[in-house]
Amino acid sequence: MEHLRFHPLNLRQEAAAVLSRLAYRGDNERSGDMRVSIDYYCKKYNVEQSRFAGILEAYEHVKAKLSCEEQELLTLFGMPDGMEANLYDLLVQIRFNLGDARIHDLNLRISLFLSDEADEPVFEHAGVSDLLAYAQRLPNPDSVKLLLTDAIIRFDDYETRANRLLDQAEALLREKIALLEPYAAEVLAGWNALPNEEAFFDRLAVEGIRLDCPRADVYPVVMQFTTVAIHSNAIFAERFGSEEHSIITYGIFVDEFTSSDRTGKTDLESIANLLHALDDKKRLQILLALRSRPLYGQELAVLTELSPGTVSHHMSELAGSGLVTIEKQGVKLLYHLNETRLHEFTAMVEKNLLR
Repeated sequence: MEHLRFHPLNLRQEAAAVLSRLAYRGDNERSGDMRVSIDYYCKKYNVEQSRFAGILEAYEHVKAKLSCEEQELLTLFGMPDGMEANLYDLLVQIRFNLGDARIHDLNLRISLFLSDEADEPVFEHAGVSDLLAYAQRLPNPDSVKLLLTDAIIRFDDYETRANRLLDQAEALLREKIALLEPYAAEVLAGWNALPNEEAFFDRLAVEGIRLDCPRADVYPVVMQFTTVAIHSNAIFAERFGSEEHSIITYGIFVDEFTSSDRTGKTDLESIANLLHALDDKKRLQILLALRSRPLYGQELAVLTELSPGTVSHHMSELAGSGLVTIEKQGVKLLYHLNETRLHEFTAMVEKNLLR
């Protein structure tokens, strides 16, 4: 394919996925637990526990053998209060945009960070005072503001600390690579069998993700098996005259579970699935908010008084059911209400439950 390149299992990305799972706390201490996640998906999709055996064994191996201070893990790979992504993802996004040659330019790092609130990053004038002023406007707790500004200023130090944990997790996963490779190989074979690039972008669209990019590298991810994540260099590509491209990490069970949700089901089963997605007051509050206009995750967190991590979980459920779509805008995600899907839902209700 001309613009899409499909890659095999990447242990560095798997290591980051494991560390993110280990550090995720959500709304309770078991939120990121792999056994809890597997049990949930087995019940929801009627999947045998044995399907996840290799994943669970590899995950538990890292969990048992990883040696690190809990606070270090939480700082680098946890979800700080008020943030939509962990600090490591921010570091990756910064390096991906700036590249090795420009990553040590503090003003460029600040410009990229400030691009969240500007239509066009101010490359020439962004400095530490701009960073501090921006941080003060954030709705996050002071501890998170301090963490973010410190990570932008002392980028090398934070990246080195993250790499120490990643090196350890990657080495442990390599000991179990034989368990993980078959999962990635299976989904990779499916991608390579697609008739054209549009077919893959259609799959992204089914997941509610709009992506229009000239080049993308796609990696299967085993340890975050139901998530799709995108890193794009769109913000700085035009500025530096470089080619725009994206890196897409695609959970190995995303397509299978989405297909299970939307194909081969009767109208009543589809209604039941949609009702399940709507069976939460906060999700209904999110849909009502999106009725007025598309919103970013941070805006929804403020409106719903939820953590960005919890908002992200709700958006995954709503996007998986087709009720919202997700538009990638630089380093941010913009959520849209999918009115077409809502009309389909009400039509099914009227057809099957009303006279």
